[in-house]
Amino acid sequence: MSVRALQGLWRRALPEPLRRLAGPAVRQGLRTYVHAAGRPAPLDNAGALPIRLVGLFDGAHGIAASARLARRAFEAVGAPVETVSVGAGLDGGARLDRPTPGLWIFHLNAPELVGALASLGPRRVLGRRYGYWAWELPRAPADWLADARLVDEIWAPSRYTAGAFEGVRPPVRVVPHPLFLEDYEGVAPAPRAAAFQAVTLFDFNSSAARKNPEGAIAAFRRAFGEDPACELVIKTQNGGAHPAALAALRRLAGPTVRIVDAVWPYAQVKRLIAGADVLISLHRAEGFGLTMAEAMALGTPALATAATGNLDFMDESCGLMVPWTPTPVADPQGIYRGQAWAEPDIEAAAEGLRRLRADPALGARLAEAGRRRVAERLSPAAWLATLPAEVQAAVKAAAAG
Repeated sequence: MSVRALQGLWRRALPEPLRRLAGPAVRQGLRTYVHAAGRPAPLDNAGALPIRLVGLFDGAHGIAASARLARRAFEAVGAPVETVSVGAGLDGGARLDRPTPGLWIFHLNAPELVGALASLGPRRVLGRRYGYWAWELPRAPADWLADARLVDEIWAPSRYTAGAFEGVRPPVRVVPHPLFLEDYEGVAPAPRAAAFQAVTLFDFNSSAARKNPEGAIAAFRRAFGEDPACELVIKTQNGGAHPAALAALRRLAGPTVRIVDAVWPYAQVKRLIAGADVLISLHRAEGFGLTMAEAMALGTPALATAATGNLDFMDESCGLMVPWTPTPVADPQGIYRGQAWAEPDIEAAAEGLRRLRADPALGARLAEAGRRRVAERLSPAAWLATLPAEVQAAVKAAAAG
């Protein structure tokens, strides 16, 4: 059976229980096929090649958001790119009918990259390949490290994530996510029921233990007890796929914590953040920390664990930084195993919340500093400066003509 037929069977014919059972074997089969196919000969005129951006453009998760941001950033600097929308996991979706040269930027983690290459045809993807990868623990999985030889360079959104790929054969480059301040200007704050409102956001599919909403609840309660003038809103999604974890979180909530589990348009999410006094992220690990950066762009102060990816754009001058201690990874969902991550100091987080409520001027200073930091480090121009020379040359060529 061909790879294309296998992917079609996977999409249309196999019920979910069989997909779960067959998934590892099929995934390994695709990896074997892609690696065995080898690489076409390199092209000499890299700077003159078109930029082709491959990603999950229609998704409602971080890896899809990163692809959309990259597309917009190229357009913002005057270089429209060809986009190739693929499916997740084993469903590569797109296909090339003939060998196609380009500078191929895969905004896909290693498992999705393998599926995309299998579907496109690994020997039809001519030219340099860049894999934009994000992993949230200090060391990436062994399969990812082995798959690194499928690309010419790994792009990581932060110094922390770049460290997860230390020692792999291709070079690793830090390329942060670009943000557009105009997207966050004039956002109408969502109405709220409390004088002081905090928000935290996470996706159950990204590991609730890593995002640590229980820590946000504990810090909020320690700061304010059950003061009805204070409310914590926990915006989640995909809780229906993890009913036990969602039910456990609801049991912790209490009268001043409101949990909303739904997929919202992002304009609605921005309004929620814009209407809050603080965004809480007591994460145990973040590859980048896009929600924190977006809160800063919206002028909402962020209180966050002083660890992992967000340190590239956050410090005490523009955020409330929470100290932490290393702790072994414990993830009931089994998404992350082994190694260690950060355990934030709940008392320090509670003290930061109390300070913010007591001193509105502190919030105003952090809001202004946060906007400045995003403009300095995460603008499309700053993003472009991090890209390799051949991609910058292709951008200039596209912008010129």
